Amino acid sequence: MVWLLNNVYDVEHRAYFMSEKKMELTPLKIRSHGASSVMHYDERYTPYIEMTGLLPFVQLVSRSTPNLNAVAVTTLIDRWRSETHSFHLRTGEMTVTLQDVSMITALPIEGKPLCMSTDSEGWRQQMEALIGMSPQEPEVEDGGKKDRVPAGATFTWIAANFAHCPEDADDEVIQRYARVYMWYVISRTIFADGTGKNAPWMWLKALTVFDNKFSWGSAALAYLYRQLDDACRRTTKDGGVGGCMLLLSVWSWERLPVGRPKSSQWNTWDDHGNPVRQPTWAYKWDLVSEVASEVNLLYKQYTNEMDSLTPEQVEWEPYGVGPNFGDAHTFDLNPLCVQERHLWLMRYPLICNWAVEFHLPHRVMRQFGYFQPHPPEWVDTDTQLHRLDRRRQRKIKDWQKHHKSYVVMFEQSVQAASSIRRTQYRQHCPLAFNNYLRWFQASTRVEICPPAYEEDILEEPTEYDALAQGRYNKLIREGYQTSFAPVLNFVRKEVKKQADESEDILDNTPGGKRENLHFVYS
Repeated sequence: MVWLLNNVYDVEHRAYFMSEKKMELTPLKIRSHGASSVMHYDERYTPYIEMTGLLPFVQLVSRSTPNLNAVAVTTLIDRWRSETHSFHLRTGEMTVTLQDVSMITALPIEGKPLCMSTDSEGWRQQMEALIGMSPQEPEVEDGGKKDRVPAGATFTWIAANFAHCPEDADDEVIQRYARVYMWYVISRTIFADGTGKNAPWMWLKALTVFDNKFSWGSAALAYLYRQLDDACRRTTKDGGVGGCMLLLSVWSWERLPVGRPKSSQWNTWDDHGNPVRQPTWAYKWDLVSEVASEVNLLYKQYTNEMDSLTPEQVEWEPYGVGPNFGDAHTFDLNPLCVQERHLWLMRYPLICNWAVEFHLPHRVMRQFGYFQPHPPEWVDTDTQLHRLDRRRQRKIKDWQKHHKSYVVMFEQSVQAASSIRRTQYRQHCPLAFNNYLRWFQASTRVEICPPAYEEDILEEPTEYDALAQGRYNKLIREGYQTSFAPVLNFVRKEVKKQADESEDILDNTPGGKRENLHFVYS
């Protein structure tokens, strides 16, 4: 049996503290924001934004963003595993893939990896040359020392200086404002960090040349994976998570019932007659219901629901199948959402400067409607790579040089996927998937709630009805809610045990063996 969890990660994992240490943790805070109405979108920015490949995404988040549910996001993060870059659920592994990036954000996958020098030496002078100004240097304190500030600007400073492009602006000024607008948007939505207040200089630097042809989609997914890698080990009350939370939330709403809001209506969408400005799949969730319950109670409820999730409750292929793939029914989907579908099953390194995170779609083939082998071929996600970040490796500046081998692997994978004949995959097989689930559930942690009963409880001469009633009454008196997932999973295991024993009896009884006898396990 292959145990999927690495102790290096597990002993710091939220799920370990909750299930093994019986700690009650609080939900994480979402550091990702919408574009904000403070920054006015000017139609004169459009041709420059279109050159970068960011136009569909900017169009999506500039007009409105749905209410995000931090509790539901946390419930997912509790099940994220850096070892496999996937969520470990009772339903098997699931994860956000390049397919979801394309369908939800329409960010380009093909292009150069976003891997460059993050050296901030002289960043103020470079910023002034690029956009005409930079934040003032902090004042010198008593003792001759300056406050250390990160390279970049606060969102407040950006809004104060670039909220509206002057009516009489020439082309050079319009380009400056367009560049700052994109910097503001991607810093708040795609590359949101732990502060939630600053736009780092490096993202503006990446926009120096509009038509750089960066693979923004793979960079967004790499950054999201890294944020999940870090967030699943944060256990303090002020812990948060960044990255593209809109991508993660829409992915979850489409596939899982846990924390799924009601989609009430849509704001009108003006594509200006340009197909590239048509909505992405995320438009289905333009306006959603808000969460009104008490946060900690809701967190317990979602944890129970996720612990008891079954494959039948999952929407495995939300974007449609066969000729109906990409049919949104109520609106015309942006053609860029499906343009790069030949790249969705690439098994290659996603790169975003310091973050190198492997895309492993072969572990979640059920999401594509294909046969899921077990165990999936192992790909080491590398604990050393996960330790690389800006803070701990300040001496590393040129990430393109440092990650040269991964950059080459990235480029070769894209080139190969674009040139070779499409691979034929076996279709999903329910019986084989059940076999995969038995293997998977025995190879990892799929339940976080403590078990309902001790293993040896059935051997004790206890009146279970009286015991259960007494426990229930105590919980009601103290105002607590009973956890249903442990009880439900306990019953499932007992039923499965009885089915196994019955099968053994049939196999060992003369005349009891029957061909084509199958027991259904749920």
